[in-house]
Amino acid sequence: MSAATPRRSRRLDFEPLEGRALLSHAVVAFPAPMRMTALVTRQHRTVKTDPAGVAAILSALGGGPGSEFVSLIRREVGTLSAVIAGFESGRITQYTIAGLVAKIPNWQPAYTGIPYDRMALTLAGVILLKGNTLELGAITRGPFAEDNATTTLVFAINRGGGSSLGPYFAARPSITPDALVTIAVGPYGRTYSGTVTDLTTGAIQKISSQNILVAGPVVRVYVSGSLLPSRGFSIAHDRFAAWTSLVPNHGIASVGSFAPENAMIPLGIG
Repeated sequence: MSAATPRRSRRLDFEPLEGRALLSHAVVAFPAPMRMTALVTRQHRTVKTDPAGVAAILSALGGGPGSEFVSLIRREVGTLSAVIAGFESGRITQYTIAGLVAKIPNWQPAYTGIPYDRMALTLAGVILLKGNTLELGAITRGPFAEDNATTTLVFAINRGGGSSLGPYFAARPSITPDALVTIAVGPYGRTYSGTVTDLTTGAIQKISSQNILVAGPVVRVYVSGSLLPSRGFSIAHDRFAAWTSLVPNHGIASVGSFAPENAMIPLGIG
């Protein structure tokens, strides 16, 4: 596992969670009763309560959908309290383990779009489950139901062919996918759809809407491993990264944030 501490150019503010899943890696890490105390965030406008996101996290803590990520954290992270304290103090701004990255939400420097809360990723993960199924999940700083703009969440996967294709963004040379799992969340979060794109062949396959869940700032999708055949790696050795975008396939200026910032990390094993 690794932790990175990028530079901070603006003052960090402390605020109570007040029912919203800001920096939700901290929330997921603790069983109920949870320590919903001060969390570190870069505040740019009024914080809104998001009960749907909190309900999804509580469900995962109780063994419901998404509980695989909770189990992964408890298994892979040695001292949770030290990690949380690092985020609260600002000493840690990004933390990764195989299958999961948590970070202080931000907007990448080249982004030219509107800084909607949902464009700032705070957690992204991919776990290989039994039955050759991938569970992909992400939590953003705010819900997807705020306005009529469509938001795209992309999980970039390297199955072994990424190095031959090169970086997807020139400014992020370490992000070299050979497949994309793309989830488009429609206006006010009322509709969503997904596709799997093989960048080595150009083939695009649809994901059933029954395999996608959007709740507040939480997105989760299940994808059969058969839709992501090997390009050199075994599926257990695939790597991933994630990003958000308002206008897909329009270069890095349309990307709100990355998780991790400039890397691809191994999948988790459920």
